[in-house]
Amino acid sequence: MSNPLVIRREQNADKGAVVLQLEGRLDMGALESFKTLFTEEFSSGNHKLVLNFSGVNFIVSTHLGVIMSSYKTAQSKGGDIKFTNLTEEVYGIFDLLQLTSILSIHKTEEEALAEF
Repeated sequence: MSNPLVIRREQNADKGAVVLQLEGRLDMGALESFKTLFTEEFSSGNHKLVLNFSGVNFIVSTHLGVIMSSYKTAQSKGGDIKFTNLTEEVYGIFDLLQLTSILSIHKTEEEALAEF
């Protein structure tokens, strides 16, 4: 499982979750890689995900649609998607679209993992 957006992937056995640290611009050129990230994790039975966005400084609305669709899929399978380390730019977009009231957003991976 190799994805150009993922710079670190860790399985947390205690919580049954996968932590993915992402890097890059989530623009239209990265759309297929972003979709594949969720498809591969879900097809492997991983429905508890923590996405570390510390290396993501740009996101287009199409990716937000992928996030919401994946969020619903994860929850329907008894999982969840949690977000950590959002940059100021990305947090601003999430906040503007009121995703901060829907999605689970944390400052650190440890805080996000503690909620599983």
